[in-house]
Amino acid sequence: RRPNSCCVQRYTCARLMAMNPGEEDGYTSVLEIDESLSLLERVKYYSQSAVAVQRLVHVQELGACAEEIGPAAALSELVPLLKDVSCDAELSVRQALAEQLVPLCAVLMKAPEESAEVEGEETSAHAVVVETCVPLLSAMLTAGGGQELAGGGSAQLIDAAAEALVAIAALLPADEVGTTVLTAVLTLAHDDESEENRVVATQLLGSLAPVVSAELCCQFVLPEVISLADDPVFRVRKVAALKLGGLTAAVGAELAQARLLSVYEALAADDIWGVRKACVESLPEIANALPVDVRAERLVPLLRSLYEDGSRWVRICACQALGPFLAALPSDAISPELLRLFTQLAAPANPARADAADSDIAYFCAFYLPGVAQAVGASRWPELAEAFRTLTTNMQWKVRRTLSCAMHELASILGSGLTESELVPTFDYFLKDLDEVKVGVVASIAPFLRALSPEARHKYLGAIVEMRAETDNWRFRHTLALQLADIGPLFPREAAVESLVPLALDLATDSVAEVRIAAMAKVGALLASLFADEPRPLADASPLAAFLRMVCNMASSASCHRRANCVQICTSLVADLPPQLTREHLLAELATLAEDRVPNVHRDMGEIWA
Repeated sequence: RRPNSCCVQRYTCARLMAMNPGEEDGYTSVLEIDESLSLLERVKYYSQSAVAVQRLVHVQELGACAEEIGPAAALSELVPLLKDVSCDAELSVRQALAEQLVPLCAVLMKAPEESAEVEGEETSAHAVVVETCVPLLSAMLTAGGGQELAGGGSAQLIDAAAEALVAIAALLPADEVGTTVLTAVLTLAHDDESEENRVVATQLLGSLAPVVSAELCCQFVLPEVISLADDPVFRVRKVAALKLGGLTAAVGAELAQARLLSVYEALAADDIWGVRKACVESLPEIANALPVDVRAERLVPLLRSLYEDGSRWVRICACQALGPFLAALPSDAISPELLRLFTQLAAPANPARADAADSDIAYFCAFYLPGVAQAVGASRWPELAEAFRTLTTNMQWKVRRTLSCAMHELASILGSGLTESELVPTFDYFLKDLDEVKVGVVASIAPFLRALSPEARHKYLGAIVEMRAETDNWRFRHTLALQLADIGPLFPREAAVESLVPLALDLATDSVAEVRIAAMAKVGALLASLFADEPRPLADASPLAAFLRMVCNMASSASCHRRANCVQICTSLVADLPPQLTREHLLAELATLAEDRVPNVHRDMGEIWA
């Protein structure tokens, strides 16, 4: 739940008193508020307070208040406050207003035709959004001068106003964005006197590209970004380079190839390394939006040049972008030399890594290894194998953990043959690694085992059961419990019944509630898969009958917790096993629990009967 303004203000008061001991009485008296007032009354009263903290706290409640009172009341009661708050002397209050205009406008747009009298004039909710909120945010974006919000050009306020403007644009029809939000942004883009305004305009144009209509994007956004990409100020060019990826996706492959690719190539050769680095950061997004042949012919040579750039920061960024870029290429476009650039990132002696020992290049190599493996296919695994083995012994546990979490993905790519020869030794190694690493293979043990042949996976049945006893970390038991229903069908029925059914009951009665809840949710599905062909009626010697008797025996336990567990297990069994089976062998034996002296027990049992 969101804390109300009273709680927030008491917290603020406590912080102020802690920072200024000896002045407790002064702060308490100044920050006192009337808690008998409603949220709307508090917002209206204290947003005009002489105390800045009170104004800030209650302006931050504008969105919540609008959601509580609805569009009509928000229009008549809250909108009149906006003008005064937008001129507040405190920058933090104006920034809070920028952030709160988004939820306020979202409420107003739920009933755009709703009208009310605001400052003596009849106006609609839609008109307020377009004619009041958008201009307020546009004014906040300007860096002072003769603007109403003089001095409001701090980076935090500009960022908040820019984000809010984009969010509000998403609330409006695409064609209407052009006459409201886009017009304001284009004004900033044409401001030759303020480079800050052009930087903000470039950011907003890139963010608005997927929001405006395709026609407006091609007619206005595209040419403006192309023009800004040639701006004499490098900060503007840098932002343009960062935004080209999203714009490429918005205008489509044909237009991007014709108009944007040459612009991108020019920026990638910019004299300022920060601009070139921004090009590297947007490379994967641009690659995904262009045809495959263009990626291979134009972008691969570009990446090679950036990989060997004179700036170490550009080279580091190129190393990080290499993986996702290769993942977007077809195998016939990834030459052995290009793939070798990627595999070198795993080697400690790699010059790029030595040049940036603290840049986590090995982590990025491990993270994107499955994507690259999928791009080149199982047939080219020998080219990746050495890098894989190097990463599995990396000294940083987060690198090993990344691979541990991806073992099942690699197994699905390589198939059972290569998985058993290339991945199984590493899988076994990770099972004995630190808990931070081990958790990855445990969390995906079912899909990994599914990729193995029945003979190869059989040896892991005992290891799965042993995991329950060999660690005090309840999260491993919880992870196993979540996969019970998926693990069961992977093994021969007799072996699974002998090992997994007792494990399921053990986990369903675990000392940790999260483990019990997860196991009880899966036990029914596990039994249903193992005993789907069990003959009816059940023989007394049947393993399923024996399990149901164990559950029934829990009903007579002196412990109310075990009786509650019994009912919860029954809920899962009733949901997944045949109705006649549960009626004959389960519910009839548990009728007494419907009258149990513990409310939770008899209530839950009553719901099962119902």
